[in-house]
Amino acid sequence: MDIQERITRQRVKHIVESYRLDGSDVDAFADNLTKLLEIYPQSLVEIALVESIVKGWSEVPMQRGMPFIQGVQERLRAWQPELWPSSQLSSTCKSAPTSTLGGTSIEVRVADPNPINPDSINVTLTPGQFEQITGLDASLVFDDQGRILLRRSVGMIDPLEQC
Repeated sequence: MDIQERITRQRVKHIVESYRLDGSDVDAFADNLTKLLEIYPQSLVEIALVESIVKGWSEVPMQRGMPFIQGVQERLRAWQPELWPSSQLSSTCKSAPTSTLGGTSIEVRVADPNPINPDSINVTLTPGQFEQITGLDASLVFDDQGRILLRRSVGMIDPLEQC
């Protein structure tokens, strides 16, 4: 595992653990988060997690576990519907075996030949707010103009695996 993969894993793990987002659904949550990281760029997943946290603050009690990750999935799908495989478009994240979810193996990366347009993503967070909420460097998620950096991650990532 290279250093960039370790950083990515630690960043997502930090966000999840800081707010105890996995709730009591630790394994299913991790499986679904891994699936989202395989489909969407890591920076977009980070933003979706943080925006879902902010939205969750208005709900008492804040949802965690599978309801939370389903909200993250819906946000990602709304931002970039073309990245969600058509065979999975009508399904939601469920507690399913990691070997197959929606008929597609998690071990296979979703290939997207079209570049992602960052202007198509309506984000309400600023880089400063992202840093305040997560304690993480926003320069790995936002460019110098405050737009999301959309880079495809390289290789398989288990975001909650110990480094």
